[in-house]
Amino acid sequence: MPFVTVKPRFQVTIPAKLRRGIELREGDIMEATLVDDGILLRPKEVVDRNVAADRIATAFAGTQPSSIDSGRSEDELMRESIAEIAEARRERRRGDT
Repeated sequence: MPFVTVKPRFQVTIPAKLRRGIELREGDIMEATLVDDGILLRPKEVVDRNVAADRIATAFAGTQPSSIDSGRSEDELMRESIAEIAEARRERRRGDT
């Protein structure tokens, strides 16, 4: 089992073997969680909300609304879709813990 040393300002170096195992790169974002016997670090991807909204809008641009959605504005549809995605993410996170 690889060991790490806590350096000044509480920095640690993750051993190369472990970094390669999860393809961790300099600048990657990690989520730190307290667990019973230590700290668990998980790589996380950060999504720019504006970029994501643009990608969703582009995807919607090529579709026709269903009869349920006819008469609703593009903004309403976008807000509802984003809310559904957020709820799905919350449910997935609840399952991860």
